[in-house]
Amino acid sequence: MKKCRTHKKSLTSGLSDEAGWRYYSDDDFPSMPQDCKDLLENGQTITGVYDIYPYETLTIPVSVYCDMTTMGGGWTAIQKRIDGSVIFDRNWTDYKNGFGSSEQNVWIGNDVIHQLTKENTSSLYVSITLPNGTTLYEMYDRFSISNEAGKYQLFLTGPATGTLGDSMLDTGSSINDLSGMYFSTPDRDNDGWGDKNCVVYRTTSGGWWFRSCHSAFLNGPWSPQSWSYPWYPTVQSGTSVKGTTMMIRRH
Repeated sequence: MKKCRTHKKSLTSGLSDEAGWRYYSDDDFPSMPQDCKDLLENGQTITGVYDIYPYETLTIPVSVYCDMTTMGGGWTAIQKRIDGSVIFDRNWTDYKNGFGSSEQNVWIGNDVIHQLTKENTSSLYVSITLPNGTTLYEMYDRFSISNEAGKYQLFLTGPATGTLGDSMLDTGSSINDLSGMYFSTPDRDNDGWGDKNCVVYRTTSGGWWFRSCHSAFLNGPWSPQSWSYPWYPTVQSGTSVKGTTMMIRRH
């Protein structure tokens, strides 16, 4: 037990008074959820938008979409697209801080993704919904990215399982394997294609972990004519994409 004395009457019920002191235990106050798995374990079972507190200070709320049903639930969406109303052709700062609407089209921000994955204990779940309503997925055992000083470097390990096929980790072509790559945007060329920028020269138009350049790219231009290889070879064109998600969950 601990005790405190306030200058104004506390509105918290269930605490005992003794000469102006109030006694309480840590169990009297719910912990701040750091991700969607915390929310699920605290009894939140409805899929939707919630506030989480991924930073160590627990003082900065971040609005995220929580999937509470897929493979047991507790997934935090780091990317979500349902249409082309939000442009993903953004600069470094936008991808650092995040943009969009949590329930519809969103990139939650590389800084937040780093906070959520820096312990390297999170799985990655990727899904693409096709125009006929079929949803294909791929799950990777470990996913994390470094901080901004490390250029948000991607660390990805298997096994990879699912119905999409592995287009990020072991693609069959080392020039397109993405683990170990730094994040690139139109104004920050961190890919592995010499002095050329995949975002500019290949008209990929969006932030991603490019090598030379990609077999997977979920942040491409929604216009189907110019979005090539969202997830090669399973999904080769934006014409085959009705929606995408990237979600993470701690082990």
